[in-house]
Amino acid sequence: MEPRKITEETLAAFARQLGEEERSPATLEKYLREVRQFAAFLGGREVTRELAAAWREELAARQSPATVNGKLTALDRLLAFLGWEDCKVKALKIQRKLFRDDRRELTREEYERLLDAAHGLGRERLALLLETICATGIRVSEVKYITVEAARAGRAE
Repeated sequence: MEPRKITEETLAAFARQLGEEERSPATLEKYLREVRQFAAFLGGREVTRELAAAWREELAARQSPATVNGKLTALDRLLAFLGWEDCKVKALKIQRKLFRDDRRELTREEYERLLDAAHGLGRERLALLLETICATGIRVSEVKYITVEAARAGRAE
């Protein structure tokens, strides 16, 4: 049986496969970075399920579960590509919060202080942005959809 080692040739072939799957350049870069971290953890040893689990535990001790799972996703993709399915490990379980923590919400007083600060600094556009976000509850990434045309139409999509 051929040794199960991660080499630069292996990574190059993996990168080509991700490119053929039309993965974004950012995804390709992330997957390769994460897999290289695993290879560094291996220190030249062969890939085994036990070592993959040890890496997961080491990561879990110092990083958030979501970050660890992102790294494991990249590793799983590589292992599937290589046909080493028996080396895969399960992701960490993450309990989803059904409701947002009330402590993360602005109080009316905090909201008004932010508006006063924006107005005090002469930052009228910032004040309007704050008012829009707080009045609608939209995400910051969705602000770009609030246009003059959307205001005239009475709705943004």
